[in-house]
Amino acid sequence: MIDIHIAVVLLIFSITPLLSTKLGDFWSSALFLPFWLLVFWGLRSFQKSYLYPRIGQIKYGAYRKRRLKNLHLVILVFNLAALGLGFASFFYDLFLPGWLPLPILFLVGFSLVGFLVESPRFYLYGGLSAVTPFIGEYLFQNHGFSHHGFPVVFGVLSGIILLWGVILILRIMHRYPLDEMEGRE
Repeated sequence: MIDIHIAVVLLIFSITPLLSTKLGDFWSSALFLPFWLLVFWGLRSFQKSYLYPRIGQIKYGAYRKRRLKNLHLVILVFNLAALGLGFASFFYDLFLPGWLPLPILFLVGFSLVGFLVESPRFYLYGGLSAVTPFIGEYLFQNHGFSHHGFPVVFGVLSGIILLWGVILILRIMHRYPLDEMEGRE
């Protein structure tokens, strides 16, 4: 489920550049929020209706709760860092392309998440997310793609992560069919 959430968040980098010329950066991002909330509620409903009956709800122990608490702290720090970079680039000329800090935030952020939740696929997501802006810039400079290639490269990355999330859910549903689970009770 988290993979699908990540894919939807990364989709922002694909869609908002296309809307920013008409709506501005803030409103093009804000317009995406209701879509993300619909996806969130849909996944929550799916989880309660289809996954919980198959695998149950997870109750975390003290070790996992501590790791998740640290994860929330990391997410807060990275959001504040991204906000700070946004303000710094708005008020000061950083002499850097506006997208350059993005790969660093992606790589470090996903790596920390991978470490804290002990899931290696987040390291892969971090690596893919970190090279995506460079590929987009290459496509922009050499092949004329619009918006630094972000709509294409982040769309592809989002699609890959979304596909992986759907595959994981389908594997769970195939491994734990409802009729088999009802027979055990």
